[in-house]
Amino acid sequence: MPATVKDWIHAFLEYGINEKNWSPETRRAYETDLLQFAEHLRVEFEIQYGSELSQIQAIHFRSFTGGLMQQNENISVARKMSALRTFFKYLKRKGVVERNWLALIPSPKTEQKLPEFFKIEEILELLRAPDLSSWTGSRDLALIELMYGCGLRVSEVAGLTREAFESKAGWVRVTGKGRKERWLPLPGPARKALEDYLSVRPEPRDPSLVFLGYRGTPLTSRGIAYILARLLLRAATLSPEWIDENRQISPHALRHSFATHLLSAGADLRSIQELLGHSRLSTTQRYTHLNLGEIQDSYLKAHPLSKK
Repeated sequence: MPATVKDWIHAFLEYGINEKNWSPETRRAYETDLLQFAEHLRVEFEIQYGSELSQIQAIHFRSFTGGLMQQNENISVARKMSALRTFFKYLKRKGVVERNWLALIPSPKTEQKLPEFFKIEEILELLRAPDLSSWTGSRDLALIELMYGCGLRVSEVAGLTREAFESKAGWVRVTGKGRKERWLPLPGPARKALEDYLSVRPEPRDPSLVFLGYRGTPLTSRGIAYILARLLLRAATLSPEWIDENRQISPHALRHSFATHLLSAGADLRSIQELLGHSRLSTTQRYTHLNLGEIQDSYLKAHPLSKK
């Protein structure tokens, strides 16, 4: 059984990949935070990476979190403390430690930011932005149609293969966080845009790939973010009354727009939860806050007292 700090961090990361189905990004985030804690132990307390884990006590956590509070924003501190809590809960289940000292240390309060989303008018203008005279323009339209029409994460759309669309007609199979698969209905406009794109794109080295960069290599999440930024700029040129060219927004806003517009149209939260692939309903419930502006508009238009 592992004994040192180094061994247990390694065992924990392997557990996350093999049993919890962490994505590479999640594993990397845990590893970064835990190694930062281990470095703090080495510098401040001379507890080396190869030291026995039993040396770690409450004072070490207080010192680490206190240092974080002085240097980082609350949201960064909260994330690192969450990583440590998860690590020590794992150690407690393994019988390595008797108590999770971090349970006694409160996390800093973080401001809950509401997700950004596009208005329906902005989505319509964004769909007009791709230049369909080139295969990359057809690709861009298919990207927007899929991300907005199916509520896909950027990593999910970047990882799509031809097989995801061929298993069941009118549906797409998506592999989300934790390698969880879900089936999503494929809207007609998205299906047509995808067919048009696949009919004109260059032949890739890997025929199973769906979305390609202009050099024929797999399209990355960063590449998709660049495409959206370019489309926003073009949409602002075509329709300055709808789109702000200086607006900074991530591709994830298309997923948020998908959920927000479904909720506005009367879809229930449970259905939206399934479509988004959220493990907890509480994650989906934040979209209810996004409709407060619409509720206020409706009140101002309809309620007699609002006109006084």
